[in-house]
Parts: sequence; structure tokens; C-alpha cells
Amino acid sequence: MTRFGGGTASMLSPVISRHLRTYRDSIRRASVPGGRHRPAVRFFPDAAAGEEAYCWSSSTSSASSPGLDASARCSPVSVSFSDGDLCFSGCLDGAEELRAIALRMVHDGYMKGLIRAFGAAGGSSAAHCGVLDPEELLLGSWFSELDVEWILHARKGDKLRPHLEEGCAFLLDLMESWIKALKTMVQVLCITQLELRAKWPAAGGVRKAVRYFLLLATGRAAEREQEAAQLVRFAEASVRRMLDFVDAVADAALNDDREAAETLPGMLQVYTCVVDDSPAILALFKEAPGTASMFDAMTGVFLRKRSKLSDAVWSMMEKVRASFMADDCWRASPDEAGGIHKTARLMMNYVMLLWRNEGALNLVLQDQQQRFRMFLSEYDGYCSRSCSVADLIKNLISSSEKQLEKASNFISDPGLRYIFLMNNCSFISEKVSSLLLPPFEDCKIERSRGSRERLPPMEDCVNQPDRSIQAKIKMDSNLDGLIKIQSFMEAYLNASWEPVMACLYHDIPLGFLNCGGALAKFESEFQRTYAMQRMWKVPNPELRKRLREAAIEKVISGYNQYMEERMARGKKSSRPHTSTPLELEELLEELFEG
Repeated sequence: MTRFGGGTASMLSPVISRHLRTYRDSIRRASVPGGRHRPAVRFFPDAAAGEEAYCWSSSTSSASSPGLDASARCSPVSVSFSDGDLCFSGCLDGAEELRAIALRMVHDGYMKGLIRAFGAAGGSSAAHCGVLDPEELLLGSWFSELDVEWILHARKGDKLRPHLEEGCAFLLDLMESWIKALKTMVQVLCITQLELRAKWPAAGGVRKAVRYFLLLATGRAAEREQEAAQLVRFAEASVRRMLDFVDAVADAALNDDREAAETLPGMLQVYTCVVDDSPAILALFKEAPGTASMFDAMTGVFLRKRSKLSDAVWSMMEKVRASFMADDCWRASPDEAGGIHKTARLMMNYVMLLWRNEGALNLVLQDQQQRFRMFLSEYDGYCSRSCSVADLIKNLISSSEKQLEKASNFISDPGLRYIFLMNNCSFISEKVSSLLLPPFEDCKIERSRGSRERLPPMEDCVNQPDRSIQAKIKMDSNLDGLIKIQSFMEAYLNASWEPVMACLYHDIPLGFLNCGGALAKFESEFQRTYAMQRMWKVPNPELRKRLREAAIEKVISGYNQYMEERMARGKKSSRPHTSTPLELEELLEELFEG
């Protein structure tokens, strides 16, 4: 790659040249405004990478994740994440760091000398044969100080593309450098314009006229106008070359089916950067005299770049969505049946990513309005008048719940099946509630579900939630999730403990009389169920507590009622030891410790 900077030293003063490279080093050390955009967790399944690719973040460093070590396409960074939460926690003063560097560039006189040299180079007759023209050399020096000299090769696709093909981690590094460079560039140009504006008469009336006359008399008015024109021309050349990167990175994302989706967080930050900084850049051309055509041209450039980035982001989101729709990634192994499915964790990682970038994504969805509505209609028969991230998230959650119910059909034990559904539904509900989304019931996605899709026990319970959670249901935005959890809990009790309780009332075959009859059968079934479920996993402490309480309520109340009826009939147990309600309760308190 061609290096810039050395060939321009003679064009700049020795004082200015002393500061070269220090700006670059400072920019490299600066934080990315808004936090680093590289996630330390995976957020979508990759079927091509095999089982190891289905990984998720834990409370420890993601560097220990086997899935990340296996794929090694996105190296972890030193960013703090909670469990499955794509919450960027980079330094919040990144913008201030870059502004301080921009102020140094202006106050050191570096920008003044660079802009003057660029203006003078524009008037030169021609470049020397076989050597880059002076303007290109000056832009090379400028971009080198911004740590993005490689952008000048973006127009030469044969030079930049091999570097983009080096993988996700390298592309994210380029995005990070580009964001810091553009933020610094915008600050430099705006500060320079403010300083030029300060040289013009600020007062009104006679005083302003006198000062303006003095500028004309001394020839400084023409000098000021020339400086303003040089700034605008320099800004146009710099910004246009910076925006060449947008085409390169968008093409890389659109043309790569395997790894492009992993750069989605970075692409969202690039999109946000373009949207946020375009007004300040366009203001440079709007305020300068005689630049109306340039303003219109630059407005068109930004609109095209934004549209291309929007297409790239939408394409990447569709690829992520397609990966979640594959049935293979939702299969539950025996070990996963008692915990939280890895793909459910990945899904919520992705949901967190979408919600953290709500502002940018709402703009993307507006750009892609027609495609987004077709997308919702295709998957759920639902068409919203709005195009919001909340709608997209609700659609994703609806789809994941359907996939989980399909996956649960392959779990042979009915009780474990509902534990699996409760664990995952509770995990999703907890994450959704933390997002403070608009209430699901206000704009719920209507889903047509056949009788084969809905679990039979849910039909009787879904409209009759337990009183203990009715208050919470009324206050929580994820109404549908809470009702589902309660219905799964009722179904679990019916599947696991109803057969145990039935032993007390069903007719006992004659062969069981010597073993204590109904009580013997009950205790045998109780011990078998207890031994099996004691090591089942319920990670959520609140859910685990509620499940134990529900099991205790069902078993102990039924057992007490049976013993009271037995005593009323004057029957006594012939067994040497009959478990007391307290002993049974203590055993039930040990459930789900796996």
C-alpha cells in the first residue's frame, strides 16, 4: 500500500511538520464515539460452522467461549457485557477526545497550511509525469494523519478488496478507524469554518459597514473569500474520498454470504455516523457563497451513500433472520432440554443489538419500508402502518417461540418438555421486559396457530393465569410471555405431579395391598419423580422458586386432604413409616438444583 506524508513535508511549514504523526497516534488511542462496535458475543447461529458455532456469552470473558475460539472470525475486545447483552460500554467521552484532537490540528496551524497548500495545488498546471499530483499527495498526508490513508485506494477496487477479504475482524477494524477519522474530519472542518467566520464583521449597521469597507480597502475581503472557497473545495475533496469507503464496505457486506452478518454492529455504526454527521458537512456548503450547486451535489452523494448502507444493513438482517429460521439450529440435545437453548440466547443477543441501535434501525426500516411490510406480512400475516424496531423485535420473538415449541416436541419426557419451554420463555420474557418495549398487547402481532402447533394443556390455562402473577401481568409489557409461562407451569404440574397424586385415589391392584396400597404407590411414584427432577436445571431463581411453590401447593395440599379423609374413615397406615407433609415439602424444596 502506498504511503503518504513524506512527499508533502516540503509543502508545509517546519512548525506544522513537527506535529505530523502525533495526531495519528492520538486518534489511534481515542475511544470510538458511542462505544466500540465490535460485539464480544455472537448474535446469530451459523449452521455451516457446525455445533460449536452455536455459542453465547456468559458472565465471564467471551474469549473463553468455545464457539468463538472455533470460528475465530470476530476476535473479542475488552468491552464489558452482561449475560447475552449487546450493550456497548466503551468510553462515553470518545467524541470529546476526537474534538480535542481536531482543535489541536486547527490551533497548531496544521489545517491552515494544509488547506492553503491544497488551494495552491489546485492552480498548478499539471502533475509531474509518473508522480501523484500535489492534491493527491496532500490528501494522502491528511488521511495519513487521520489513520485512514488506505481509503484513497477505495476507488481502485483491486487494491482495497483483498484487505476486505481478510475477514470480519479486519473489516471491523477498518470501520472503527473510519468512524474516528470521519468524526475528527467533521470537527476540524466545522472549527475551521467558525474561525474563518469570526474574521468577518459581526456587528450590524454602520460599524459593520466600516469594517467591511476596511477589509475591501486593504484587500483582505478577497483574501477571506479565497480562504472560504479553499476550505469548501478541500472539504468536498476530503468528504468525497472518505465516502468512497461506504461503497467498498457495503459491497463487501452484500457480496459475502458467509461472514457479512458478523459485521452488522459495525455497519450500523457506520450508518449512524453518516446520518449524524451529514447535516454538519452539508452546512459547510450551504453557508459558503456561490456553492449552491456544490450543496445540491453533496446532498445527492449523502442520500446515495445512506441508501446503499441501508440496503447493506437490511441484507445482513435478512441473512441473520434466515439463520434463525433454520430448524437445525433449534434442535435440543438432552443436556439443553433442562436449560436455556443456545439459539434462544443468540436470538436475544440479536434483539439486544437491534434495540441498542433503535434510532439508526428505525431510519433503515423507513428506507426499506415496503420490503419491511412485505417481510412482516409474509411471516405472520401482519401488516403494521408503522415501521419500527419494536415491530421487528416482536416478530423475531414470535418466531423464536414457535421454534421452541417445535423443538420441545422432540423431548420425550412431558414434564421436562414444559421445563424446557418455561426456562426459555422466562429467559426471553426477562430480556424483553428489560428493553422497555411498547406493551405487546397494544400492537400485538396476530398469529394464526393451528391446533397442532399449540400444546394441548395450554388451551385450558392460557386465559386463567394464577392469581399470584395477575398483578405482575397487568404491569408488565410482555403480557403474552407471562401468560405463556403460567400456562407452561400448569401443564408441567399436570404432566409431572398429577400422575403422582392420582395414586392416592385410583383403585390399587390387589398385589399392592401388602405394600401399603395407595400410600405405597404414591410414595414410590413421588420418590421416582423427585429423584429424576432433582437435577433438572431451572437457571432463573424466581422461576425456580415459583415452580417449587407450585409443586408444594399441589402435592402437599392434595396429600393433606387425602390423609384427613383417611383419618375420617378411621383408616391407619400399616406401613412402619409414612412420610409426613413436612418431609415431602423438604424434598420438593430440593427440586431443580441441576
